[in-house]
Amino acid sequence: MDKKKAIIAAIVIIAIAGVASMMYISANSHNTKIEVLNNNTLKNGDFIQIQLTDEYRNVYPGENVDIKILDDSGWGDKFNVITDENGIGSMALVGYENGNYTVYCNYNGTLFNKESRSITSLAIDDGYGF
Repeated sequence: MDKKKAIIAAIVIIAIAGVASMMYISANSHNTKIEVLNNNTLKNGDFIQIQLTDEYRNVYPGENVDIKILDDSGWGDKFNVITDENGIGSMALVGYENGNYTVYCNYNGTLFNKESRSITSLAIDDGYGF
């Protein structure tokens, strides 16, 4: 009987430790935000820039952010950028036709940084009309 009590006690201790760990992580996780830094109208060759921050405007360097650019018909391209020491990631817009696009940004988060998403409208206008 003592062996069963010891096993039950060990299971209870492990469960309490697991719950405490999850509570600690949850309490210390930071909300993140992805912001597109550019104007809403760009040209081919321009760079689209994003910045990854938390709710206190602290930047997150060295993080992967996925960027998907979709045109009005739903066709798109997917890119991955890594943020620099200022939390900024950038990519060149090359080969896009004039038109309206939607930019979807996704950060998957880490153990202590919550995931984040943003959606922004973008127009490509190289000056020769739509």
